Amino acid sequence: MPGTNGQSADSPPLNPLGRFVAFTSILLVGLVLFLVLQVPPEPVYRGKTLTHWLRTYSPSSSAGRPSREWKEADDAVRHIGTNCIPVLLQMIRAKDSPLKLRLVSLAKKYRLMRIPFVPAVNRNVAASRAFITLGDTAKDAVPALVKIYGENISADSQSAIGDALAWIGPAAKPAVPLLLRAVTNSSAKVRANALWALGEIRGEPKLCVPALIHALSDSDGLARASAAHALGMFGTDAQSAIPSLRELTNISRPFSGMNMQLSLEVWTALTKISPRADSPASETFPDLGTPGADGLLFR
Repeated sequence: MPGTNGQSADSPPLNPLGRFVAFTSILLVGLVLFLVLQVPPEPVYRGKTLTHWLRTYSPSSSAGRPSREWKEADDAVRHIGTNCIPVLLQMIRAKDSPLKLRLVSLAKKYRLMRIPFVPAVNRNVAASRAFITLGDTAKDAVPALVKIYGENISADSQSAIGDALAWIGPAAKPAVPLLLRAVTNSSAKVRANALWALGEIRGEPKLCVPALIHALSDSDGLARASAAHALGMFGTDAQSAIPSLRELTNISRPFSGMNMQLSLEVWTALTKISPRADSPASETFPDLGTPGADGLLFR
């Protein structure tokens, strides 16, 4: 006969650990069902969902940019076009709550989760990289990206938004005020991506150039290199930056690590701003290669 607690009289009571595991299992099933129900229908290309193709852009993917997989993902994004944007916006605002991370950790520990867990930061980055292919065709996403940034979801999300705005380019000019505020963010990566984006957008030089000059003294090497790159993108509108850029030509150990990147960006910026005979000579800043589509060599 069943007992008063609903268990069979012959069944041993669950110990505290068993109860906890059972409760966690139910909670995880509920969480998965909730997440599945929240996901809108996705565009499909060649029988695979957009999310499937976007996995190639994830930092955890083994596929590099020159790979066949990356090119196929680019083809998928290009084919789906602006219909990608709702999914990209959802991914770029993703954040893993502490509770969710604890549940995932417990599920892995007790082998309760069979669905692969994709950290939010990987989804943020994958979404931002899709904008490389979309370019300015994704300009209608700018207001939504600005709004999401303002929600302060996470530094990873804000950093990815800075990248996305950079790939959209000059059509993202409405985001300039946001990016100018972002160059003082407490996260070095958010600052660096915002500085880089200002250069790719090239709007409001009277406001941007002074902020970029100030950023040349940022405590972070990546942010300094991004500021130098951005000043070069403004060309002759950044004449006032020449003295500050020239100060950086005396970098110690210029051809190691981040200093090599900074050296390259400073030399390139001075050449673009003032393409005259007295620009830094190639023997001072040799050809170090061309940054990839992600921008900085060490990005």
